[in-house]
Amino acid sequence: MARPAIAVVAPLTGPYTESGAILLAQVERVKAAHPGLADWHVHDEARGGAEAVARGGYVAVIGHCVPEEAHRALRHYESAGVLCLLPFVRAAEPTLSWAPDEDDLARTIVRGAIALGATSLAVTHDPARRWAKLADRVTGTADAAGLTRTNGPDTALALLVPQNRLLAALPMPPGRPVLVVADCGRAASFTALVHAWGDRPVWAVHPGFCLARRAATATAALAEALADDPALHGPALAAAVGRHSGTVLAPGGGVLGEGWFVSRLDAVCPPHG
Repeated sequence: MARPAIAVVAPLTGPYTESGAILLAQVERVKAAHPGLADWHVHDEARGGAEAVARGGYVAVIGHCVPEEAHRALRHYESAGVLCLLPFVRAAEPTLSWAPDEDDLARTIVRGAIALGATSLAVTHDPARRWAKLADRVTGTADAAGLTRTNGPDTALALLVPQNRLLAALPMPPGRPVLVVADCGRAASFTALVHAWGDRPVWAVHPGFCLARRAATATAALAEALADDPALHGPALAAAVGRHSGTVLAPGGGVLGEGWFVSRLDAVCPPHG
């Protein structure tokens, strides 16, 4: 019997390469734990590649770090009957997605600012599309919650910038609370943040299920499902992956009960080695 083939779709260049590297590292760990179980084929996450992957005879696709590319690709996978596992991007069934909701991220940032005693919220963001959209969500949510946009002693700052650029974006945080989007699964940049800002009033708004844990959970569950039965595909494979993941996935995406949390940087789970 031929071994099942799995497509690993990850950005090999560009701003999402750190997430791609986290996924590829977990794939290598699974391959070492289950040698010869499947043929794993890495594809660069570039526009137009989804059609070729969908025609490639794969039983499953895992990866995608760029939301726009992932959502564009899903219709091709669904048409071909190929199961798609998304550790990093939120999507609804029949896709299996472990990613938290970014609308809830905006609400958590605003709730965090209010809980920290802020009566106003200043928002600074990276110009990239993802961060600009998040800034719009945060601003709208803050307005609805009654937070003003004045800059006074009771102002909190939401700094919406990629984690690896945070230190350059704000070298010396002010005495007022600063909320940043952080993920301990990005080990190198998270460790740098803790070392630089661990004693400052900087609060991490972070997922309960970090990038590294999501990638490890999805890849291991897929491998274990195929180890039980290499002939699985389609809905049967999806059900088996769900059982082996040890998590309950919500129909709209994300792990049930796991969302976004606000913690001091040095109180977030330890960086992953």
